[in-house]
Amino acid sequence: MTHAEQREKLLESTGTLLATLGQSPLESDILQTSIQALADLMQVKYGAIRLLDEHGQLSQFVHTGADDEDATAGRHALHKHDFLGMPSHHDSSPRMREMAGDPQHPHDSQRTSLLAVTITHQDKLYGRIYLRDKLNQQAFNTEDESLAYSFAKVLALILDNAHKLETLTQAHGELSHTANHDALTQLPNRTLLCDRIGQVLCHALRYQSQVAIMFCDLDGFKAINDSLGHDVGDAVLKTVGERLLNSVRGNDTVARIGGDEFVFVLPEIESIEQIGLVAHKILHALTQQLHVDGHAIQLSGSIGIAIYPFDGETSGQLIKNADAAMYWAKESGKNCYKYYTGACSTGNVAQPGLFEPVSYGEACPAPYPAN
Repeated sequence: MTHAEQREKLLESTGTLLATLGQSPLESDILQTSIQALADLMQVKYGAIRLLDEHGQLSQFVHTGADDEDATAGRHALHKHDFLGMPSHHDSSPRMREMAGDPQHPHDSQRTSLLAVTITHQDKLYGRIYLRDKLNQQAFNTEDESLAYSFAKVLALILDNAHKLETLTQAHGELSHTANHDALTQLPNRTLLCDRIGQVLCHALRYQSQVAIMFCDLDGFKAINDSLGHDVGDAVLKTVGERLLNSVRGNDTVARIGGDEFVFVLPEIESIEQIGLVAHKILHALTQQLHVDGHAIQLSGSIGIAIYPFDGETSGQLIKNADAAMYWAKESGKNCYKYYTGACSTGNVAQPGLFEPVSYGEACPAPYPAN
């Protein structure tokens, strides 16, 4: 292959790298594609890329065309020095015509020449590319070095953009989390809650299953804020959020929609007893004494329950009806749970495969006792 053909091939190879970046920002994928493309372009037996972290230590090592011994030696090379004996952070690119003639490499009698070029961009050293043993057994020349440098510059730009893309992706993820989660408890907020309910209802409609929406309001929380201060109140809410999350299944959702109001989404409910067990577990968790800043705090909660499809077919209807049932629980003495009765009052009849609506139309027989 002539040098002109290699130049043309270089353009194709860099296009492949850019395509790889578009498909995946993962650095290891980009590196592996890079060294394979460069080894093919330069027609060498062996190629490797060693990347450094911000402290000049080895962070990534990929290779192509090496036997197990070579790969192991390269991967376990000293962090401070590469396998040429040069400091890893040193910005130099040696070109060795005959490795066997180098006193530092007497064991390399079976290897011919080596070319190493740095990967740099705007004074940032990413690492070094190593190429060894041309297929035609000739030494690397200045044109080879120029081609390798051109490739290294493109790779440096791609790595730079990959780091920026990773940073942007991370920032976007953090922004998305902030937009969809409560800042204090890190539980889903109302926006994410409605999205979760929408997904669950679509699944329930398709598979003819039931979903329970539970609206929980803490009893007497305002008195805690008024008497102990908002810092203590915030600490209480964080602890409550953790307890509530530990009271439900892994596929259930617990959201904080404001103040001391929490909403639960329980998909694929099979019986009224199953809902009651969860409600009892939540109330029990709430009545366990909290200790915050030297204060022993006793809480309880009131829960209202609405069930899809009997009490509503949208997130708005279900949350509204669960909220109404919660106020009934408050008026019934607090520290208990109540079911929304709208469906029963309209004489709704159970459909095949659904549990009887009469059961969930009844309130719990008595408040859950506080400890």
